[in-house]
Amino acid sequence: MLRKLIRMSLAGTLGMLALTLAVGASSTATAQEKDKEKVPTISEIMLKGHKGTDAYIAKIRGAVKDGKWKDAQEYAKTLAFFGENLGKNKPPKGDAESWKKLTKKYAETTKATHKGTVDKDAKAVNAGLKGINCMECHKAHR
Repeated sequence: MLRKLIRMSLAGTLGMLALTLAVGASSTATAQEKDKEKVPTISEIMLKGHKGTDAYIAKIRGAVKDGKWKDAQEYAKTLAFFGENLGKNKPPKGDAESWKKLTKKYAETTKATHKGTVDKDAKAVNAGLKGINCMECHKAHR
């Protein structure tokens, strides 16, 4: 009788442990998904994507020039993610219609750049990067 009671108690404890681990794992996954869904700010996108020699645009150019397509693809994937999310921010100035139009164009250009890296097409990548018109957007919204 005592053995049966111990086995039932142990089974119950193991069951609760399994349930706790399952709930913990799902809440961790949810937190990770929320991080992925976080919309980067305009400042983050501009600094990480465009500013200086460590920016994604410069890294893409360098990787393509060196034939490092896997690196170029990773950088371009992040730049395309920025392109998808830029328009979800509110610009410091300017009208909403212009912002919508320009951020849509930016998203299409960054997506085309990423596609060029996937296709290992240096001309397409360079055309995509040249299509990013910083001043057009900065004049209206910065």
